Amino acid sequence: MRINPYSPDTRYTAVRCWNRNHGTNRADWRNRVEQDWVTDVISLNKIHMGRALLLGAGLMLALLCRNSQAGELDALGQDERLANLEAEVDWLRGKLVSDRHQASCCDQGRQSCRSKTGCYAGMGLVFARPHFKESFQYSQINLATGQQSLIPFSYDYDVTPQAWLGYRFSKGLGVNLDYWQYDHAGNRAVAVSDGVNIFSANATTVIFPATILADDPGEVLIADSSLETQILNLLGTMETTVGSVHVRAGIGLRYVLLNQELAYTVVDGFGVPQGLLNWSRKYEGLGPSVKLNARRRFGNSNFSGIAGGSGALLFGSKDLDRFVLGDVGTPPAAPFLRLNDADEVVGSGELRFGLEWARTLCNGTHVALQGTYEGQLWAEAGAPTLGFLGFEGFGISAEIRR
Repeated sequence: MRINPYSPDTRYTAVRCWNRNHGTNRADWRNRVEQDWVTDVISLNKIHMGRALLLGAGLMLALLCRNSQAGELDALGQDERLANLEAEVDWLRGKLVSDRHQASCCDQGRQSCRSKTGCYAGMGLVFARPHFKESFQYSQINLATGQQSLIPFSYDYDVTPQAWLGYRFSKGLGVNLDYWQYDHAGNRAVAVSDGVNIFSANATTVIFPATILADDPGEVLIADSSLETQILNLLGTMETTVGSVHVRAGIGLRYVLLNQELAYTVVDGFGVPQGLLNWSRKYEGLGPSVKLNARRRFGNSNFSGIAGGSGALLFGSKDLDRFVLGDVGTPPAAPFLRLNDADEVVGSGELRFGLEWARTLCNGTHVALQGTYEGQLWAEAGAPTLGFLGFEGFGISAEIRR
């Protein structure tokens, strides 16, 4: 049970206890207790009234402030408030785009991103086909008309691998290693002589020719060819920005391997060989190389235009081998002919352009997909007349940047 200390009964009980001990008149003490209780109640009422007045004043002040602010907002006008809201929406949209595309500054070549270190690596496939200038696989002679036709080599578009790896140090400096290989055979040619249309295969090594002939009716000329090339570049690189174009330039060394082979066989109607001619050339070279790649982003999209080129001057040696059996020349060529470790200077260059789609993942990894059209040119590398050799094709690749 809770006791109210301000109740008259409580105070009267206290007075009775005091009277028993001190003998004071009971009526006087009861009057004094009631007077004290009335005084305390008045004091409490004053305190509560003061608090109520303070609370009311606070509420009144809050209402006045609110009405004042509402009046100020109304004074701004509808157009100004809409302009403020549009500005806030634009800021939020820009912030969202910035968070979702963290590497956009790198694509635009900003110094804050270019100064960061990081690695990149990529792999791709190039559907390439070789082209030979003024080189032919075999020839056809029509004895009735006296016309000779040169039949060129026939190669299809084949899949060739490429890969690259690089590291970017501070201030845009870096190192890059890239590799490309082509290793495929040409389409086999089969030509059957009818006695009027005859077929011949020829290979000239330096200045020494050798020729085999399918001239009797029923004889068959079978021609095979293959080509292998490898390119390895090790470059020091520098990344910078020219306007809105991100540029990566490199200079260093290039190693190349070029291996060409020709194989001809003439058989009679029973499949018995009547003539053989094999020719091969192997070249290895090393020399200075330069490379330039550029990328320009299309607005705020994930797409960019890319282009690049490289070139090298190669110093190396070549080996030539020829074997012939059944040569029809006068006098007949020696069965074996070889030239080893002969000096050779070869120039090579490439061009490429295409599109890139790139996106930055949540962990900061930059992923890019590329589609390109590419071409190469090799000087003094055609077979077997030492003309020009070229490659052209379409490439797809993927790159990861950190």
